[in-house]
Amino acid sequence: MTRRGMCQAVFVAVLVVSCTALAGPVDLYRLYSNGATDHFYTTNLDEALRAASNYGYSYEGVAGRCMSTQEPGTVPLYRLYSYGGRDHFYTTSSQERDIAIAAYGYTDEGVACYVYSWNQTGTCPFYRLYKSRGSDHFYTLSWQESLNAARYYGYSYEGTAAYILPQTPGSCPP
Repeated sequence: MTRRGMCQAVFVAVLVVSCTALAGPVDLYRLYSNGATDHFYTTNLDEALRAASNYGYSYEGVAGRCMSTQEPGTVPLYRLYSYGGRDHFYTTSSQERDIAIAAYGYTDEGVACYVYSWNQTGTCPFYRLYKSRGSDHFYTLSWQESLNAARYYGYSYEGTAAYILPQTPGSCPP
């Protein structure tokens, strides 16, 4: 192989490796509408800004970080919305998604992002809570916040929805 051929082969190999590199994590923004009593999560900053400007949502910060594309070990986090209940609902279970659509009138809004279904190094549990009065699903990385939501605001703990990365690497919120 000539020197030129060797350089071309190395260049092609570098391109292949760089094209298959994992996507970096993206922020998962959390918003809340007091009027609709609805928590809303999105990785799309423009969508978050539109929800705040046009639909009465207040920005509450970054809930955590997830993947924008499916990477090894991740699963889809499905996003659904109930127009009747004015509630966003997120689940990793396609079966639970299908039941919510068929039995509870939710509309499928696609995949919010990709998350881990089990604890991975560097991830934290993304707790899921539900308040039937006002019909709101609430998700948080903070165990203390989930306890406060149950104690003071009438939410019921429903378990761990997924595992995502915290905003600050290496530390799950208390």
